[in-house]
Amino acid sequence: MSTQPSDMSGFMIGILVLFFLMISYCVGVMVHSALMYEDKNNIGKDSRRGWVLSMVVGTGITGWMFYYGYYMNFLR
Repeated sequence: MSTQPSDMSGFMIGILVLFFLMISYCVGVMVHSALMYEDKNNIGKDSRRGWVLSMVVGTGITGWMFYYGYYMNFLR
């Protein structure tokens, strides 16, 4: 039984986490602009609740994209 080194180094994991956070922020900003300036369903333009909601949605969308990419490349 032989052991193989992992393809995922600490540096690569760090870069993936950094990219995940950057993409999540960008998606959250896009959701925020769409929600605050187009739809505006009883949420103030400068409200903290709207900002947090947008960042959570951005993180969820980005998480789904990363998981789907991992699934299509490695689990299928």
